Amino acid sequence: MMGPRDYATSLSTTVVSSVLVCRINGRLGNTIFLTPLINRIHELFPGATIDLAMSYPQAASLLKKQPGVRQIISFPHKGVGMVWNYFAAVRRMRATVYDVVIDPTPESTSGRIVLTLCRAKYRIGFATSSQWAPLTHAIPESAERMHQAVVPVYLLCHVFGLPYDQQAVRLSLCLQSPEIEAGRSAITDAIHRKNPHAAATSTFGFFAHGTGSKPLERAWWVAFWKAFLELEPTAIPVEFLPSPSTTPTDERLASLHFPSVRELTAAISTTRMFVSADTGPMHLASATPVPTVALFQASDPALYGPLKKNDLVIDARDCPPWLAAQHCHAVWRLASKPAYITA
Repeated sequence: MMGPRDYATSLSTTVVSSVLVCRINGRLGNTIFLTPLINRIHELFPGATIDLAMSYPQAASLLKKQPGVRQIISFPHKGVGMVWNYFAAVRRMRATVYDVVIDPTPESTSGRIVLTLCRAKYRIGFATSSQWAPLTHAIPESAERMHQAVVPVYLLCHVFGLPYDQQAVRLSLCLQSPEIEAGRSAITDAIHRKNPHAAATSTFGFFAHGTGSKPLERAWWVAFWKAFLELEPTAIPVEFLPSPSTTPTDERLASLHFPSVRELTAAISTTRMFVSADTGPMHLASATPVPTVALFQASDPALYGPLKKNDLVIDARDCPPWLAAQHCHAVWRLASKPAYITA
C-alpha cells in the first residue's frame, strides 16, 4: 500500500483537540526521547488530549505524569500472545477518532503501520524516499544532524509553523514529590546497609552495565572510583543495578535495584551527580536536573547523548579512568546539592 505522495507541509493550530503519537519501539531511550514532543504538544494545545501508542513495556508507568496525556496504548514488544495483543491494541486505538496523528521518526516501519491503521483526520510524518504511509502533512528530514529527541519537535514545529529552538529541547518525566522522597529513602537505606553511621549526603550515582559494546569493564570502574575518591573523599558512590541478582561492580560500595524505571529516575534525581555508560539510565538521569556524565564507546553522542547544559560526554575509548575521574570531579565541584523542583 502506498500513501499519497503530494503532502501538505503546514497545518493550522486551530484544528487540534486530540493527538495520537505513534512510537512502536521497545527501547527505553527512544521512549524517553518522546518527552520533549509530548511537552511541546501540551504547550501548544493545552486543552488537547494526548494518546500515546507505545511498545516499551514500562511506557505506561514511565509517562503517566506527562502533561496532557490521557492514555497510553500498549503495543506488544515480544512474548506469548503477541499477535492477539497487537490486535487488541489496534482495537483500543481505533476506538477514538483523532484530529492529528504523528509518526515522529523518519524510518519506522512499525510506526507507519500503526499510523495507517488509526482513525485520524490529519496524519503527520516525514517525507522520505521510503515513505509509504497515507500522510496528509509531511516535511523532509533536516539536512542538519539532530539528536533523536530533537527530531520529533522539529517535525511538529515545522508542520504547525511555530518557533523552534533545538538548544531548548530537554527530557523530562515530571516526577512528583512523593516519588522523589521514596527514592531518597531507598538510597539512604542502601548506604546504611554498608555503613550504618554514614550520612546519606553527597551521593554519586552510577550505572555500570549495558548491552553490546556500551558498558566498560569492571576494572575500569574500580580504577575510576579509586581515582575519584582520592580527589573527593567525602563522596558516597551508589551503584544502581539492572536486576536484583546482578553482582555489584564493587562490593564495598552501596548498591540497589529498582523494578520500576520511574522509581529509578526518582532515586537518581536525589543524587548530586550521576555517571553511566551509554544506556537507558543515562537518559533517565538526563531527564532530571542532576548533572549526568555519559561514557560513550560505540554510538554517536550527538544523536543519543544527554541534553542538559550541565551534562558531560566522555569518549571512554580515549579516556583512562584517572582522567575521567578528573573530568567528573570538575563537574562535581560545580554541582550544588540536589534540589529537585517537582512539576
